[in-house]
Amino acid sequence: MTSKTTTIRDVARQARVGLGTVSRVINGGTHVSTATNTRVMAAIRRLGFRPNAPARRIRGRAEMVCFLLSNRDVLHAFHARILQGVETYARTIKQHVVFCVVHYDADTPPGNILLPPLLEERGWVDGLILAGTVYPNFLRRIQSMGIPFVAFGNNVFGLDGRRQNFDRVRFDGAKAEYEAARFVIEQGHRTVAFVGDTFYPWVRERYSGYLDAVREARLNPTAITARKTMTFGEYGEWAASCFVEADPRPTAVLAANDEVAYALWRSFRRLNLRIPEDVSLVGFDDREEALLMDPALTTVRVHKEEIGKACMETLLKRLHHPEKPFTARVLPTELIVRGTVRHL
Repeated sequence: MTSKTTTIRDVARQARVGLGTVSRVINGGTHVSTATNTRVMAAIRRLGFRPNAPARRIRGRAEMVCFLLSNRDVLHAFHARILQGVETYARTIKQHVVFCVVHYDADTPPGNILLPPLLEERGWVDGLILAGTVYPNFLRRIQSMGIPFVAFGNNVFGLDGRRQNFDRVRFDGAKAEYEAARFVIEQGHRTVAFVGDTFYPWVRERYSGYLDAVREARLNPTAITARKTMTFGEYGEWAASCFVEADPRPTAVLAANDEVAYALWRSFRRLNLRIPEDVSLVGFDDREEALLMDPALTTVRVHKEEIGKACMETLLKRLHHPEKPFTARVLPTELIVRGTVRHL
């Protein structure tokens, strides 16, 4: 039997498993035993199955694109919206997108990073969209495979001052945070704080924009940026306890993202600090939860679906024109003013 007649049902029947099990093996799922995984992969090789074979028959050449989420236990809401943008645009142009996850440590040798079977088996995937938290060792692993890819550039570690040798789509976090800080300062605030763990490159970029704004206004920076191995929500709660001990206490706080902002908001309420009467608060990302806060959160809107669409467009250009120079596409953000900033 050849790939021209093989379906996922044939693989399931050959391996004596359900369709869902085959799908989980293909997409790198973790809830499959080693023995079952081995049996399914053996059936795939024996039958010559390729998931994009039907499209290649119809159009001669179709791109099978993999959205690869790196180092995320669950599909984070931010990245889910990027994936939605990828899938929506792909559907309009009749392209194919699969979703996989990969987990590894930042110090794992590139050759030892375990990839989903979909990527280990050459010829299944034409291109990759890299999202999640991406470390340099993983970039080297992917580049060594020769698979064209585009990365969501804000979440890639180790890019500072390095020559660009792959395509990226990103937004300017420094400019966005600068504009948010300027807005707060224009409301009369003179003690403006930033809260966020600058271990993360996307937080570090936002912090640089904050610094530019406060220094331009000839104000003194006030920041909580220490490295803490905790969630963003836990970081916000920890920072709130530091905040109340500050002297002078800031009248406004810029949080690195909406998760930190929500934790600050909740902690401030427990400490009987009113928002925005006692302290103004600004987030970043414009997650759905921003509207559930009372008052609704002033935040920077990142157009996540547009990032996904741009990733797909950039990858397709790379696949069709591999000789072109690498690009860094920068998308705009938008400050959404709601009710958490007080005019002094």
